[in-house]
Amino acid sequence: MILLGSVSSIPRPFFLSCGNGRLFCVYHEPIGEIEHRGNVLIVPAFNEEMNRCRSMVTIQAQALAKAGVGTLVFDLFGTGESDGEYGEARWDIWIDNIRQCVEWLNASKHGGCSALLGIRLGVPLALEAMRSVPDVRAVVAWQPVADGKHYLTQFMRMRIAANMDRTDIPKETTGGMRAQLATGQSIEVAGYEIAPELAHSIDALKLIDLIPSESVSVAWFEKGTGEEPAISTISQNLVDGWRQAGRHVDSAAFDAPAFWALYDRYISPELVEKTTEWVQSLLRHQK
Repeated sequence: MILLGSVSSIPRPFFLSCGNGRLFCVYHEPIGEIEHRGNVLIVPAFNEEMNRCRSMVTIQAQALAKAGVGTLVFDLFGTGESDGEYGEARWDIWIDNIRQCVEWLNASKHGGCSALLGIRLGVPLALEAMRSVPDVRAVVAWQPVADGKHYLTQFMRMRIAANMDRTDIPKETTGGMRAQLATGQSIEVAGYEIAPELAHSIDALKLIDLIPSESVSVAWFEKGTGEEPAISTISQNLVDGWRQAGRHVDSAAFDAPAFWALYDRYISPELVEKTTEWVQSLLRHQK
């Protein structure tokens, strides 16, 4: 059983210089006499989901540290404390951010980068980045976004809901916002400026098309549904398809509030424990 709350790592904040500017990073380094056996890079969620996941990410890093695994947490270019404005963010820049963080771990820390841990939209981002970091052989997926177009539509609806009671502006639709993007104009949703280039990249995402290479192991963790929690039918079909294609995919449901979507701070000890156990098993088999 993982005991949450006890100190097991030293968080070390720093800025990593990249091609487009500095990335704000925090490296959680294991402390004590335990053997340092590898490192995990967190690929964050999108927009406000990123902020709502910070507590879970910190607790996950502490749990991994107890197992001798370091964790690098960073803000993508244009987000959080990193350089750039959100309107300057691009999918290909984020892919390069991941590559440079992996290179930092490989050059600086014992064991290099053992796995990418993607959260929500960070899952397809991590899987696409795997093509640029062939030495990384594992991906942990937390509540993956499987369809970028559906995800972006849901995000746009936040703006519609926020303006629903306003009578001084025309009623908006997601189709209207997509038309605006198609003309090369950015849109603003919940305080975030989304450039057409980034929106189009997200719109085109299909997780099923980002099948990992045969050498990559995947752990798929998803909030369970039903009386006996299980991952959704859509997710199970995707996982089964990857397995039939000869890929190694472990999947498991966890029971917890949707911490990535809620304002209040929620923690899933079950997800933290499942993730830590899977990473420990991965490193044992990589020896």
